[in-house]
Amino acid sequence: MAISVVEGGFDGYHNYYVPEEFFTADPEKGALYLRDGERAAKVSESFINGLHLGMEEEVGDSAGLLMYRCGHQWALRDMKRFSERMRHEFGGGKTDIWQMNRRFVLETWWWPLIIQGFGDWRLNTSFENHGLIVVELRNSAIAQSMELAGKPVCHMYAGLFAGVFSFLDKAERGGIEIQCYAMGNDVCKFLIGSQKQVNAVEFWRKEGANAKEIMEKLL
Repeated sequence: MAISVVEGGFDGYHNYYVPEEFFTADPEKGALYLRDGERAAKVSESFINGLHLGMEEEVGDSAGLLMYRCGHQWALRDMKRFSERMRHEFGGGKTDIWQMNRRFVLETWWWPLIIQGFGDWRLNTSFENHGLIVVELRNSAIAQSMELAGKPVCHMYAGLFAGVFSFLDKAERGGIEIQCYAMGNDVCKFLIGSQKQVNAVEFWRKEGANAKEIMEKLL
């Protein structure tokens, strides 16, 4: 659907493909900003690794849940900002994201995160009739910063995806990682579904089930 500039749409350039088009630095303030004016920060893999190890040292097994909650709250806040941007940039100030093509909305949301270094995703919606969304993530910023842990470590991503789909579905959704780069896999894989489904997956995962076995149980 084309939106006339007169109706409130943005004229011309919508996409950005290189960091120079996405980040703006203010040397005098020592600040970095995203394209829409949001404050940003660049951190190293050592910072990410230290953050996770420090949290585990402080709160033990609760660190994963804490990171999940951080991702979930981040997603809800980010989607409020993103939905407003989409309403004006592509909706002429009238059409909300719930009225737009869902795949287009999701890919437009994720694209800046690729530029920011959060990895490249592949969204699989073929299991929606079972109430499930599958996300495959390559180059996870968290998993690549951690040594082989033999367990999932991308709890923040799980919360992030759960928060995004909770916002879009206007219903609470849960997320869980069922395979991880930190376990020796090529890609990280996440399931987003009802909290009941996520609780079942968590039980099977603790019992040693792999991603393939978990999917077979759910389907």
